[in-house]
Amino acid sequence: MYNLCCISNELKDSGYSFQNMTWKRFNELRDRHSVDYALDQLGQRWLNNVVVTGMIMRHCGSNGWGYRVSSALFPCLTHPDFKYDVTDVPQYKQIVEAFASIVAWNTNPTTGEQIVRLSTHPDQFNVLASENQSSVDKTIAELNHHGWIMDMLGCERSYQNPINIHVNCTKGDLISIADRFMSNLNKCDQSVVNRLVVENEDKGCWTVGNLLHYFDIPVTFDNHHNNLNPSGEFEPMQTCAYTWLRHGVKPLFHYSEGHPDKPNPRSHADIPTDCPPDFDADFDIECKAKELAIRRCEEIRNARLSRNYPLPIVAVD
Repeated sequence: MYNLCCISNELKDSGYSFQNMTWKRFNELRDRHSVDYALDQLGQRWLNNVVVTGMIMRHCGSNGWGYRVSSALFPCLTHPDFKYDVTDVPQYKQIVEAFASIVAWNTNPTTGEQIVRLSTHPDQFNVLASENQSSVDKTIAELNHHGWIMDMLGCERSYQNPINIHVNCTKGDLISIADRFMSNLNKCDQSVVNRLVVENEDKGCWTVGNLLHYFDIPVTFDNHHNNLNPSGEFEPMQTCAYTWLRHGVKPLFHYSEGHPDKPNPRSHADIPTDCPPDFDADFDIECKAKELAIRRCEEIRNARLSRNYPLPIVAVD
């Protein structure tokens, strides 16, 4: 299964998109009007973003895709100087009802399983292994917020609905970094501990090989990152798959390609020229064109199948 990442260009073109509010703008509204006014304006955006999330999920369901939930549904809420809670906006009840509607729609009435598999990928500033305690505290708060969102969306507290991050730290020896990471992970809520997975990086020390060696949680295989920052003479995707399968969960990997017209090899292409291999995993399609990129992957795969041209197959025992 292929998965849409965060934004639906097709729904955006129809006028349904996420709304943001910067911390500076919140303070301007508060100072110019009142706290109540600023919270009302913020709550309107939060409610819109939850409703749009539900619309995107239905869009993905109709296309047979999974969905990576946006990390920007609740602007300002995790800002360290924001002294309010989600319950403080006048739209709180509507927000809870919108979440409940999503859960009801996304639950198979026969099996109780999700119709659309959900995941999330918090931003790069989250560094659990940082030696700066302030950074760690912010990361824990941000990850707990993502865990709460996944709970509100009815997700399993398991790797079936992963929260994916990078280690994103190279300071010190690898075992010390991994120890700091896991120690701080254990300070997070169970909604995070039971879902957190790590992804290989496109530069630096956290290759597939090092993640497999130093971590005992599932490893998300990113083909583009591995092409830029490979490690070892082994089958990295197959080996990463075992880290999910031993927990009884289908792997969720990332697929992208380098942009052909940009000098930075780490830039992601808009439209792919290939598709993920025929492998028993779900794939977030990280090319920039969103739905068009997924549809192109599907076209390539279907064309090969129609010509009886076999896709690369990797067996997982």
